[in-house]
This record gives sequence, structure tokens and C-alpha cells, in this order.
Amino acid sequence: MDMMPYLVFFNALALSSISLLHFYWVFGGTWAADAVVPTQPTGQKVFSPGKAATVIVAFSLILFVIITVANLGLFNNLINKGYIHYATNTIGIIFTIRAIGDFKFVGLTKRIKNTRFGKNDTKIYTPLCLVLAVFSLAIAALS
Repeated sequence: MDMMPYLVFFNALALSSISLLHFYWVFGGTWAADAVVPTQPTGQKVFSPGKAATVIVAFSLILFVIITVANLGLFNNLINKGYIHYATNTIGIIFTIRAIGDFKFVGLTKRIKNTRFGKNDTKIYTPLCLVLAVFSLAIAALS
């Protein structure tokens, strides 16, 4: 049984959903916006992403979706499969680095864990990044 289409489907769906959420925030949406930026224990945000940064993240995630789906061979006539392979490995590495974290606020190595973001990062964000990383690397290995 070929698992790659299932891995591609999961990653594409997850990345698309996260991209749509970023566009929602760009256009003024507020749902979950206060729980996705790391905070100090005092509640002060570590950084405040602007609209430009949020748009860049949203479009980057769309690019990740296109690269992921390209592993199914849809663009073989347009781009060398080797480039898709390297790009997919790069996506896996990006999500691996995010999952490992910054040794303070995010990822497996975070020290500040008892904030709203820290708890969400432990339960949702870091595990999702690990799955996206493993699936991306598996997709690259299978393609």
C-alpha cells in the first residue's frame, strides 16, 4: 500500500488550514490570535507580528502546500523532480527546527511552559510541527 498520497493529503490539508487562519488574521479576524504568540510569564507578548509578516507566513504555507502536492508528480513537466525533493526535505527540516524550539519560549526545548501559549505549544503546536516534519521527510524519501 502506497502511503505517500495519504501523507501528502494530511500535510496539504494541515498547511492549507494554517494558511487560511493566517489570512483570516490579516483581514481582521481575532479568533485564537491571542494564543499563538509566545508570551512572558507576565503575559507580555515576546513579539507582535504585523500584517506583512502574517501575509508572508500565509503565502509561504501555500508554497509549502504546492511543493508537497508536487510530490505526486503533478508538475513533472514543469519542474525537475529533484528540486521538489530538496524543497520537501527543506520543509521537513524547517518543521523539525520549529519542533525542537528556541530553548526558551517554543518547542520541545522551551523553559517557559505555564503561559497560555506554552500550554498550547505543548499540546498542539509542537506535536503538529513534529508530524509535519516527519511526514514531509517521509514524502521526500518516498518520492
